[in-house]
Amino acid sequence: MLGHMRDAEVIESELMEIGAIADDGVKLERIITWCATHPDEVPFAMHHLMSRRHKQAQAGSGAEKSRHS
Repeated sequence: MLGHMRDAEVIESELMEIGAIADDGVKLERIITWCATHPDEVPFAMHHLMSRRHKQAQAGSGAEKSRHS
């Protein structure tokens, strides 16, 4: 199945499900398993997570600026 990426919404849903796991050990195991099962989707997942984190940081810095003004 290399070279075939599943729907972005499916990938995002799986990543959010993994992210919601409270136990860090279990979360790490799920991440490793997910990456091994879907190696062709890892770059997409990394890009998605990094852009999401960047948007959250921008939103947070905007709130900080408005509080200090």
